[in-house]
Amino acid sequence: MVSQANQPYVLCEDVFKIYKVADLEVVALRGLDLHVDKGEVVAIVGASGSGKSTLLSVLAGYDAPSAGQVVIGGKDLLRASTREMEEYRRNEVGFIWQQTSRNLFPYLTALENVALPMMLTDAGDKQRRAAELLELVGLTHRAHHTHDKLSGGEQQRVAIAVALANRPPLLLADEPTGELDDATASEILDLFGTINKDMDTTILIVTHDPQIAYKVGRVVMIRDGKMATEIRRKITYQRITSEAETDAQLEEFTLVDGSGRVQIPRDLLDRLNIRDRARVNIANGSIVLTPDEKTP
Repeated sequence: MVSQANQPYVLCEDVFKIYKVADLEVVALRGLDLHVDKGEVVAIVGASGSGKSTLLSVLAGYDAPSAGQVVIGGKDLLRASTREMEEYRRNEVGFIWQQTSRNLFPYLTALENVALPMMLTDAGDKQRRAAELLELVGLTHRAHHTHDKLSGGEQQRVAIAVALANRPPLLLADEPTGELDDATASEILDLFGTINKDMDTTILIVTHDPQIAYKVGRVVMIRDGKMATEIRRKITYQRITSEAETDAQLEEFTLVDGSGRVQIPRDLLDRLNIRDRARVNIANGSIVLTPDEKTP
């Protein structure tokens, strides 16, 4: 365990993840930093291949990072034993996949799917707990229906109940509304808001929703395996809601990681004719970036 004094609930510092495919090495995460406070809701956005899903897999304990530090609730995932990682995945984190069918066993009813994760714990009345979770997600009347009898939205609601079965303090969702229509997706986002409020669950959600900045308090943009920019509301806001508050004032920041690295958008560099070299100076209390005079 790592001391949690003044430490965020989710702490990633200089995280690398390298996959080997045949004779090639693919770097999915490149020195990524991320801090998330307890009870916070954070949306992660980025292009395909930017590292979003890899980051969630690392946080869920499904993938081990190649280098760096990942600490969740004081637990150092890189130093945890196999047994400790099994307990972490079982009790400390819930995961929701985009593909609704991937979250559930098709031959089990909704109630049985929710109760299943509790079979590996010493939870008391498992059936009662499962029924309470189905009530939370509004599916009491569908408790005894199997996967094929549920709509896509109902399947995702059951998946959320499954992810919450063992009361995990951290909930990770990889494009949970990607296969749903707009109305159903809105219901799912509102459900996340209820879970965050009532259970104080920390939620990280990967999404392509273009209006997500108006629905959560903080959005981080991942680019080329590193956190690049962050969008926050000027007025502190933590929950997630389906209603886009487009009148909210937003602030966008470029992120500086622990090693002082900054990602500058390519279009800005092109406007200054900055290619592989630049001069960095301090002027009037600001950092000034100028092109190398020898750049052709």
